[in-house]
Amino acid sequence: MLRAISFLFSFFLILPLVSQEQGSGGNYFQAVDEYKIGNYNRSTEILKKMNEEGKGTFETYALLSYGFDKMNDFENASLNFAEARRRNPTNEKISVDSLALYIKYKKWKPGMELAEKFVSNFPTNGDIRYYYAITLHQRGAGKVALGQIEKAKAQNPNDARYLELEGKIYQSLKSFDKAEISLRWASTLSQNSSSIWNNLALVQEAQYRIVSKIGKKSEANSYLDDSKKSIEKAEELDPNSEIIKENAKRIKSISS
Repeated sequence: MLRAISFLFSFFLILPLVSQEQGSGGNYFQAVDEYKIGNYNRSTEILKKMNEEGKGTFETYALLSYGFDKMNDFENASLNFAEARRRNPTNEKISVDSLALYIKYKKWKPGMELAEKFVSNFPTNGDIRYYYAITLHQRGAGKVALGQIEKAKAQNPNDARYLELEGKIYQSLKSFDKAEISLRWASTLSQNSSSIWNNLALVQEAQYRIVSKIGKKSEANSYLDDSKKSIEKAEELDPNSEIIKENAKRIKSISS
């Protein structure tokens, strides 16, 4: 449903470094180097020891969070993110990535509760509202989610992620005309997104079936043609997706 969420290590390249006066700067640099080459176990071991020795900082807890996430350890990643936020509550990046972690592991309810707090703290951050909208949508509050997307779009109206999610929410609410508008707009901004083209094909398929039932053959066939073109585009972009293959097989089997 969602595009893969990944945390960017470049974030740590601009963070203040651990104090050399603590005698821990070298250890931190070592943990950074181990992380960069994918030795996440070693990186987390170094950081955990620093924290246990009372040398922990915002940076060590933040990097530890990313390391645990790389090892698919949600519990420890979320705990260390919480400690990093406690040490630097005004850092928007760590708050955004904390929410991304909850989305990645589909922790919808606690993610929604966390997002509610962050929206108040960072009201102009579109990414926070985007993740908040995802959790609301997953919890069945689609109309409320749309309100959050509108506010996110006010900050960046041309973010394809916001438009794709908006389209999916309208789709779930069976407002297919609005869903198509959002997804078409998203497809112009992110033409190489297989998920956008796949979702657009599904919406157009639904429109075909609705119009076909009321006997508007010409209009129905137009929607069907659009659906076939959209799913073909999705197939070109991601030929290995089983979901897209299944949708393509069904849509292409429909006769005009």
